[in-house]
Amino acid sequence: MILEMKTSNSFSTFGGIALIVSGVLFLAQSLFLLPVPGPPLADSDLLSWLQDWKLHFAMADELLFFATLGVIPSIIVLYRLAKTAQAQTLLACGIMAIILPVNMVIVVILGRLAYPVYGIELDAESYRLLLSLYYGGVHTVALLWSAAVILICFVIRKSPLGKTVAYFGFAAGILQLVGAYPWLFNNVTIFVAQLMLCVWFVMLGIRMIGRRLE
Repeated sequence: MILEMKTSNSFSTFGGIALIVSGVLFLAQSLFLLPVPGPPLADSDLLSWLQDWKLHFAMADELLFFATLGVIPSIIVLYRLAKTAQAQTLLACGIMAIILPVNMVIVVILGRLAYPVYGIELDAESYRLLLSLYYGGVHTVALLWSAAVILICFVIRKSPLGKTVAYFGFAAGILQLVGAYPWLFNNVTIFVAQLMLCVWFVMLGIRMIGRRLE
C-alpha cells in the first residue's frame, strides 16, 4: 500500500513537472514568434520575409515539439486527479489529446519553413500554402485549448486542485478565442493570450505535484 502511494505520488509529480516544463517551453516559443510580422503578399517580399525570420521559425519549431511531448503525461495525471465529473473530465482530456497530433503537424510545417530538405526549393505559392496550413493549425489548436481548458476548469473548481487555478483557467480559456485569430489581432494581444495559457500550465502543474492519484 505504501509503495503504491509512493508510485502514485511520483507519477503525479512527474506529470506536474512535465506540465510546468511544457508551459515554459510554450512561452519561449511564443516569445520567438512575438516579433514576427504577418507574411507579406508579394512573392519577393514573402521570400525575403521567410529568410529574415528563419531562425525564429526554427527555434519555435524545436520548442513546440518538446512542449507538446510534455503535455502527454500531464493529461493522464489530470484525468486521474479530476474525476469528480468523469464524463466532463474525459471530454476535456480527450480534446487535449486531439491537440497533440495537430501540434505535430504544425511542427512539420514550421520545420519546412525553417529547414531545407534535400536542397528542395519551394516557390512563393508553395510557401503560401504552408503558411495557410500553419495559421489554420494555430486557429484550430487555440479553439481546442479554449474548449478543453474551460471544460476542465469546471471540474477543477470542485477538486483539490483549487478554485484559484480554475478561475485563472477560465480567463485563459476565454482568451484563447482571441489567440485563434492571429490575422485579426496584433502580435502583442496574441502573446498575452498565449502567456495566460502558459501561466495556467505552470499553476496547474504546481498543484499536481505530490497529489495522490485515484
